[in-house]
Amino acid sequence: MAIPLRDPNRKKRRIPLLIAAGLVVAAVFISLFRDMGIVDSWKLRRTERQLRSEVDQLRRENALLKQTVEDLRGNPAVIEQEARRLGLIKEGENVIVVPPRMDARPQPAQRPGANRP
Repeated sequence: MAIPLRDPNRKKRRIPLLIAAGLVVAAVFISLFRDMGIVDSWKLRRTERQLRSEVDQLRRENALLKQTVEDLRGNPAVIEQEARRLGLIKEGENVIVVPPRMDARPQPAQRPGANRP
């Protein structure tokens, strides 16, 4: 009695296995790349982190600007400093503008820490 080398029912047994494998591959593909899949969730989380850091930065900037407004409304030293920056003078002060000398050589810019021993 000869043993057959190939099983004639082998292909029939593989078909359900191939169908199941195909369904698993399709399910994985759909869960990864469909609308709001895993890949989109990762992108959304990254965008959320970026936006949260931007919001935190804007909140800090807003607090600084609020403090500046309060200082400009009620702190006389800050008001005077800003007025001087804008070129305003107090009543009774005289402004003397000294033009730069034409024959003077421009001084080279000093490096920080150049005068250290």
